[in-house]
Amino acid sequence: MTKNNEPEHGSLVSRSSIDSRFQWNINDIYPDQESWKTASQQFKKDVDAFSQYKGQLHDCQTLKTVLREQEKLSIIISKLYAYARLQQDTDNANQKFQALVGEAEALAAAFSNAVSFVEPELLSLSQEKLNDLLSDSDFSDYQFYLNNLLRLSKHVLPKEQEELLSLSQLATSGPAAIFRSLVSADMQFPLVKNSEGLDVTVSEGNYLLNMTSTDRLLRRNSFKGLMTTYHKYRNTLANTLSSNCRVSAFYATAHKYHDTLEACLSEDNIPPSLYEGLIETVHENLKPLHEYIALKKEILGLDEFHAYDIYQPISNAADSFACDFDEAKVKVTAALSPLGYDYQAALQEGFDKQWIDIYENKGKRSGAYSWGIYGVHPYVLLNYQPRYNSISTLAHEMGHALHSYFSNKSQTYINSDYSIFCAEVASTTNEILLLEHTLKTASPEQKIYLLNQFLEAVRTTVYRQVQFAEFEKFIHNEINEGRTLQAEMLETYWLDSNKRYYGPALTVDAELSSEWSRIPHFYTPFYVYKYATGYSAATAFASAILENKPKAVEKYLHFLASGGSDYSLNLLKTAGVDLTTPLPVTVTLHKFAEKLQELKTLLGKITKRNSACLNNRRSFFFSKIN
Repeated sequence: MTKNNEPEHGSLVSRSSIDSRFQWNINDIYPDQESWKTASQQFKKDVDAFSQYKGQLHDCQTLKTVLREQEKLSIIISKLYAYARLQQDTDNANQKFQALVGEAEALAAAFSNAVSFVEPELLSLSQEKLNDLLSDSDFSDYQFYLNNLLRLSKHVLPKEQEELLSLSQLATSGPAAIFRSLVSADMQFPLVKNSEGLDVTVSEGNYLLNMTSTDRLLRRNSFKGLMTTYHKYRNTLANTLSSNCRVSAFYATAHKYHDTLEACLSEDNIPPSLYEGLIETVHENLKPLHEYIALKKEILGLDEFHAYDIYQPISNAADSFACDFDEAKVKVTAALSPLGYDYQAALQEGFDKQWIDIYENKGKRSGAYSWGIYGVHPYVLLNYQPRYNSISTLAHEMGHALHSYFSNKSQTYINSDYSIFCAEVASTTNEILLLEHTLKTASPEQKIYLLNQFLEAVRTTVYRQVQFAEFEKFIHNEINEGRTLQAEMLETYWLDSNKRYYGPALTVDAELSSEWSRIPHFYTPFYVYKYATGYSAATAFASAILENKPKAVEKYLHFLASGGSDYSLNLLKTAGVDLTTPLPVTVTLHKFAEKLQELKTLLGKITKRNSACLNNRRSFFFSKIN
């Protein structure tokens, strides 16, 4: 054991060296691999038997049997797959785990193929028969599922046409695949110099790390090296993006949608007016972002503030929050105490019953995630380090985990899976509650760090993602109007967009014009706006909870327990957050403005305290903070 009762851990430490009490208990899914094998063999038989129902969905009794059996098989395959994947993620070099995942993937493919006839046959039933199903109390668990299926039915083509479109998907996946291959395999990024004259690698993998360095020459050279490389491929990347937009437009038109935006939002039943309103609300609240950029420029003592300065930290007080994992649990528990007894009890259960795989080991997947398993409990993967970001990550992932926990506990399987639109709400709510709790006892230097954490979160998750969303609207409109996306046009638009969003304090370099070409999200159309709506909903929830608004906690916990039992907008509205209005986004951006003023006030106090250093703003600030 090392200091603070933590085990030796890291990328060179074997998993077997880390005590099992710091690992998640995979045996809660299946007690051993033999049990998994037995379950998988029975699953194969049940999947084969399911084919007998193909073409037989004519009467209510058969429909009930098929839906129940499909649900049963869905629960089993989710357990079979999780048992394999969770183990592989803890040791990717383990060939036994690799083989297990291969078997699980084959089982999942067989299941998907076996049940593929169910929805087309349901939709082929007469309206009278479907109405009978919806009025049958035995189908009460399936009311939302069936109604949603009917809502989308007008966009489902005859069987033969759907099969043809399905077959076309491999051929039309080319643009995104070409982008990934070009960026990941064929692009050669240059070595660049840091301030010590040493060569440093530039790549997508380490770009953000370089951008947060205190070495400004490294930041500048990394920015120019990366963007210049993308610029060399500007015409190819404009063509891949243009082609990808055309693919999306083709499928949208084929499925009888007005355009790609409507098609992409339809899955979550989101009106295009919400998307338009989100962009409009952010435009009305750009002034605080302009002020924030101007403040960073002043704090850093720069004559010019460039895009490569945006991620530069104004404080390294993160190290002052260092604590072991046991203390991190205490901090998170205290921060989430406003959520009440039931939430605290579930949180403690997760801590006590080994839901969490805590430390890094050789071969373990990087980052963090939560994985909910219906009928078992959620699992959380971490790579914990003694710093504030890791404490925040613990709160974040336990937010996901307890969303799954309460949803699975309260809902039938068919209604338990919450949408991606709602997925980040619970996790971000926890992050905000932790930050507000930590601010109460933080030192001035720590408060600067925490306030900047919040401001950066809103900048990157709301402002920047809406900037992306607006760019997507522009490029898809160009395709809808029958035009091609030309590199020069995209570069001009992108520079103008950055001027609009970041304001006059930002010096816009020509190299920034290439940034659009490196954003992989643009190959999954109209997705990024969900980051902004999710963060805004979380801010609204956290504010209501901390302000002790009537029934705020009760409504929030009801939202967590609702899973996927209704459309996302309805679930959020019932809980008190109406994203069809500008209010939640406005609340978030006003909160941004408030925290910015707090930061300015705090910096003013420190300025007075360090008045002897005022002749050199950079030295006074960084001697204390950096």
